[in-house]
Amino acid sequence: MATDLSQGILALPLELHLRIIRELHAPDVLSLGQTCSSIRIAVNQRHVWEAALRATCRLNQLFEPSYHPLEDMDLPELQRAALEPWRRSASFALESRSNTASGDEDADASRNLLQKKIHLELNNEPSFEDVYIVPGGRYVLGMTQSLRTICLWDMGQTGKVPWDTMHDRLQPISIMRTTHGGIIWDMSAPKAVDITSFRFATIEITPMDICVYEVGPLPNVCSIREIANLRVNIQDLPGDFWLQGNNLVCVFSKGIIVWDFVESRYIAIQSRGSDVAKITTNGNLIIAWVGPDIGVWTIPPLKPLESPSSLDLSALFSEELADSIDFNTIRPDERSVWPDHIFLPSAWYSFPPDALEYTVLHWREEKVTVERAVLDVIVTAGAERYRKSSQSWSTMDSIHVLHKDMPYRTLCGNFAAMVNRPRGTGPPTVGVVHSVGDDARSADMNCTKHVFKVLQFGADFQNSSLSYCPSTGRAAVITGSHLITIMSLAY
Repeated sequence: MATDLSQGILALPLELHLRIIRELHAPDVLSLGQTCSSIRIAVNQRHVWEAALRATCRLNQLFEPSYHPLEDMDLPELQRAALEPWRRSASFALESRSNTASGDEDADASRNLLQKKIHLELNNEPSFEDVYIVPGGRYVLGMTQSLRTICLWDMGQTGKVPWDTMHDRLQPISIMRTTHGGIIWDMSAPKAVDITSFRFATIEITPMDICVYEVGPLPNVCSIREIANLRVNIQDLPGDFWLQGNNLVCVFSKGIIVWDFVESRYIAIQSRGSDVAKITTNGNLIIAWVGPDIGVWTIPPLKPLESPSSLDLSALFSEELADSIDFNTIRPDERSVWPDHIFLPSAWYSFPPDALEYTVLHWREEKVTVERAVLDVIVTAGAERYRKSSQSWSTMDSIHVLHKDMPYRTLCGNFAAMVNRPRGTGPPTVGVVHSVGDDARSADMNCTKHVFKVLQFGADFQNSSLSYCPSTGRAAVITGSHLITIMSLAY
């Protein structure tokens, strides 16, 4: 019976084979092609691996134009690009088990292969204060306050351009200079708006403007262009801000403003209480942590913003506003452990509107425990309830200190973050720590291990700004001389 069934599958026309294969993930496509010669013929079709690469981009939330034009990539290049995130994750998992078995804290340094370094620059060598790699590893954003500019670099088609053949120094393909005369005080992480464009926001001071920019559709349109601007008073400087879809979310001392810069609509929500460790939004929810406890609120409907070009944000927080958040009403959760630090995912990565994954670190003596949790939210009849579930715990030495305020990145569902690691009495080591194994919803979630990958030795990198794309291994570092260096971390 089994033989007849196998022959029946093999007897299917090629079109049906291809339709089935296109529904598989890249590693499954590779494994399927190793079963027999007939299936291998179907698997080794170019459009099969083009579809697999697009699926890899969706699953790992990579920016698809990083690999365009796909027509320039041959079949082996398509296969390598589609499989890279899984092969990288599998390599780190093996290395993690090796480190655990050997117990050698410095053995990981010898297994790191740092490939060629590439310096991003302008002709007059400015001092950069911030850098972001767009997931996919091709596009890089850099901010400089002194020249009041945002620069965009194109590293070349990911998966096509060999790293060791790239130029040592690259000039930007687009330079955005502030049009309002202000100094760029801060820049948000980029956020995809579709599969070809991304946006980011800046805060400019003297005068103060919150500006939103868009890049794309890439790879054809490479210019940075302003799409929205909000003029505010300097005393209304937000404590934090980030992009959430078409919304810009600003956290002030008085409360939270959610601004839809496409439809020019907003909501200002007053807040009361103190000792808020972290605030974020997901979908139409506001989530806050007060110590070990969590509160969830629904964002009210947005309303028209009458004059977005010149606005006193403090006036939005009217005393008559009924909508408010009282952090003092958060109920204690006796099951929670008091956190030392809460890490939220990078703004690029999306989660279902009723769930949020985050990471908590607990330092205890010589060890640090990493807790990955999924927050499931249920909204019924205007009331919000949450369930903190699927917690995974793993422990690593406290010498791996996560870089302050750096959001973590995902790698096939795994945790990756920048760290500063002291090296005895010598200069510190800057690198990436990966939590490898199953994701937070897996039944084997407690089997996760950690591996540390070295980026650079030396004090020049101690207080750097860093950005990292786990799926491609590309890392951007601002050195002590305020220049941007791009490195590729081999797996």
